[in-house]
Amino acid sequence: MTFIIEAMQPQDWKQVRAIYGDGLATGLAAFLSTPPLWRDWDVGHLRLGRVVARDNDDNVLGWSALAPVPDT
Repeated sequence: MTFIIEAMQPQDWKQVRAIYGDGLATGLAAFLSTPPLWRDWDVGHLRLGRVVARDNDDNVLGWSALAPVPDT
């Protein structure tokens, strides 16, 4: 399989959210039960480090993003 990794764009959110939801459905991925809305997710993640893996048909195969955490 060939894929490229590039910066996540707002229009990728529909596919990213679907993948996020699949992970949440396992009960192992996070403390949420449903993926957040774009505006909430966008506020909670850094602009730097948002990437998607995309196939040649422009389908998002996976994603990664950085979120700030408190320094404890």
